[in-house]
Amino acid sequence: MKRLFTSIILLCALPYIGVAQHGKHHLMSEWRDGDYIVRRYIVEDDSLHKAKYELHYAINSATTAPEYEHNDLELERLDRFFAELKNDTLRHVSEITIAGYASPDGTTPFNAELARERAEKLSDMLSERYALKGYNVTVTSYVEPWSATTKPIEESSLKNRSDIVNIVNANEAPMTVDRRLKREGEAWSYLTTDVLPEMRRAVVTIAYTEDHTMDNREYCPERREVVVVEEVVEHNKHDKGHKHDRGHKQDKGHKRHKVVEEWDGIIVDFGE
Repeated sequence: MKRLFTSIILLCALPYIGVAQHGKHHLMSEWRDGDYIVRRYIVEDDSLHKAKYELHYAINSATTAPEYEHNDLELERLDRFFAELKNDTLRHVSEITIAGYASPDGTTPFNAELARERAEKLSDMLSERYALKGYNVTVTSYVEPWSATTKPIEESSLKNRSDIVNIVNANEAPMTVDRRLKREGEAWSYLTTDVLPEMRRAVVTIAYTEDHTMDNREYCPERREVVVVEEVVEHNKHDKGHKHDRGHKQDKGHKRHKVVEEWDGIIVDFGE
C-alpha cells in the first residue's frame, strides 16, 4: 500500500517585475535563462556627445547644393543620424545648432547677410527633411576674420608667407586688408583657390546624450516538485497449515519511506 504526499520546494522567489528605479538605473526587462534570472537595466549617461556636419557653398551663394563639393556625403551622414535616432530610444538630442559662415573677402555687411541666409535656408531645409519642430534648434551666423587664414598661410609654400601673415593680422579694417592682399598676386591666388572656399560653409552640430543597457545575472535555480511515497511492506505469511507458536504475534510489516520526484528534481531515498 502506498500513500503519496506532494510538496513544493521553492528555491528562489522571483521578484516583482515592474518599472523599478535604482538611482540612474531603470529596470527595463527581466527573464529566466536556465538557473539564472537576468535583469536588463537602462543606465543613464549624462556625457555630452557632439556630431558635426559641414556643408559648403559657392561664392556669394546661400543655396545648399547637394552636388557641390562633398555636400552629398554630409547629407547622407545626416540622413543616417536621424534614421538611427528614430529607432534608438537610448539617444537623446539636447540641442541642434546651425551656424552659417562667410569668408572675409568682400564687404562686411554683405558677408554678414550671406552668412545669415546660409544658416536660415539650411535650417528650413533640415526642418522639412527631418521634422525638427520638436527639437531645440539654434540658428546663428558668423563672418570669418582675415586672421582665420593665418594657419593655412603658415603651412603653405608661399615664399613671402611671413609678410602675408603680418597683413592678415594687421589691426586694420577688413576691406583694407582685402585691398592689400589683392596686390599680392601669388598669395591672393592661393587664398582664393585653397583657403577662402573652405570658409564659405554652414556647420550643423547635434549635441546629444546616449544611455546604455546593462544585464545583471543572478543565480536562482527553478522551483522543484517533490513527491514523498510512504510504502507499507507486508512480509510473506506462513503456510496455512503451519501453526504459530502461542503468543507469537503476526508481523504486520513495516513502513519504508522513499522520496521520488519529477524528472528535473533530486532523488532522495531514505531507505527502509
